[in-house]
This record gives sequence, structure tokens and C-alpha cells, in this order.
Amino acid sequence: MKNIIINQDKCIGCNTCCLLDPDTFELDPTNYKAKVKKQPEVISEKTESAVNSCPVEAITIVDKE
Repeated sequence: MKNIIINQDKCIGCNTCCLLDPDTFELDPTNYKAKVKKQPEVISEKTESAVNSCPVEAITIVDKE
């Protein structure tokens, strides 16, 4: 199983991940940075595309411990 991690220090709040995969990502209204809305059970193509489209590489997919 995999988890999605967003580095809040790197995130610039560009909203790309939210537009590409709104089921997984959303912008936090307190700091206007991306957050994981819901960890997906399976990493879909849509999620991978969102992760790979991050212009500052703030999103990573890691093995769940």
C-alpha cells in the first residue's frame, strides 16, 4: 500500500494537483497549500499525473509502513 505525502514547505499552492485529481487533493483554506483530501486505496493514473505535474516536486508517493 502507498501513501501520498505533500511537503508543505515546498508547496506553492498552484492548485495543479487539485485540478488533475480532485478526489485526492484539495487546497487547505488556512494556508492555501495542497493537502491530501483522502489517501487513495490504489494509486491511479490520475493521481500519478497529479504527482508528476507538481512544478516544485512537493508531492511524493511512499510505501505505507
